[in-house]
Amino acid sequence: MNFIKNKTFEYVFVFLFVIVLFTAIASYFYFKSDNAVGPNLITAFVGVVLSALVTLVLLNGQTKDEEVKERNMKLYNAKLEVYSDFVYSMYAFLSMKNQDLSEDFSSLRTKLLGKVCFYVNDKNVIEKIKNQLDNVKNLNDDNKMAKAFAGITSILQKDLREEKDLREEEWIESQTDILDLWGKFEGIAANTNNEVTNTMPISDGTAQQQEQINDDSERLENQAWHFIMWNDSQLTKLKEGFNELSLIEYGEDWRTNLVKQVGENDVIMLFRRGGYGYVGAYRAIGWRVFYFEEEREEIQMFGKDLQEIKGEQYLSDIKKFDIYDSYNDDATSCANIIVEPIAFVENGVGNPGGVYRRTISRYDSHYAWMLKKLFQEKEQWQ
Repeated sequence: MNFIKNKTFEYVFVFLFVIVLFTAIASYFYFKSDNAVGPNLITAFVGVVLSALVTLVLLNGQTKDEEVKERNMKLYNAKLEVYSDFVYSMYAFLSMKNQDLSEDFSSLRTKLLGKVCFYVNDKNVIEKIKNQLDNVKNLNDDNKMAKAFAGITSILQKDLREEKDLREEEWIESQTDILDLWGKFEGIAANTNNEVTNTMPISDGTAQQQEQINDDSERLENQAWHFIMWNDSQLTKLKEGFNELSLIEYGEDWRTNLVKQVGENDVIMLFRRGGYGYVGAYRAIGWRVFYFEEEREEIQMFGKDLQEIKGEQYLSDIKKFDIYDSYNDDATSCANIIVEPIAFVENGVGNPGGVYRRTISRYDSHYAWMLKKLFQEKEQWQ
């Protein structure tokens, strides 16, 4: 491009020199003769030269436009690559995270600050990303984390398209579509027969325990369920005698459907993130579901008829049993398993069989039997 630009200036100087030369020649003929050859020659030549100069100026402007366009295309491609890699890393964080999330999250932060922000030239983009992250208070909060990541994805897409006039409702709708897509994959995965997502070594893995896990003769009699508590509010309520294990949903229903599949006397293994593993075992005696959009509640106590509750009783039950205050957090539903305690060890007993990542899933009876043994070592199994 610089070569073309330099050549343009050379041509301009050459034409200026030629103009001066021909002007001198035409002036000579003008003074040596009494006809109009000189003036006519000067007029014709100046017209040709001016046309040539205008053409050169236009070509020079076109060259600059092409240079800017090429530079912008290279910048866009680099920006697209960085944004795409960051979005991929966000959803990989949700799909493959393990017990210690801090290292993976630090890597995300480094990519955001070290790469993504380098290409952001609109301060509103940074502000919107900050607002999304403000909604996440806990790394283990899968629902809010997924919701925030969907929002960030939409923000970066909008920045790539540079649609400054995109209506706010269209942007929110885009977030919802992305979150629904994520939930669609989760829902399909929840219905597979093999629900183990990882086969990590047993946290207290002795050779004897490994042999016991491989022995098909030792199994828990009742159906066991893995259940991840959202945060320590669940522990606080359990200590207060609140015997319901709660989960919430945002635009999805697969977790709630699994809650409804829990049967009488099934054993619920309560999992606490952060290296604790399983902290409690509970016997299922029923379930309740709040459908916030429909403003109604269903209660199923095993051995009894299904109850549907609306009105004041429904609102009163929300205050008592919606322990995460999901109603005021724009959740679409809240599902609780009503339980009786079997065993509880606040510091946890590890996680035989590896990490089950989903909020709720069926738990292998081998590993449930192993958990029973671990709980018996720390706490009387009732």
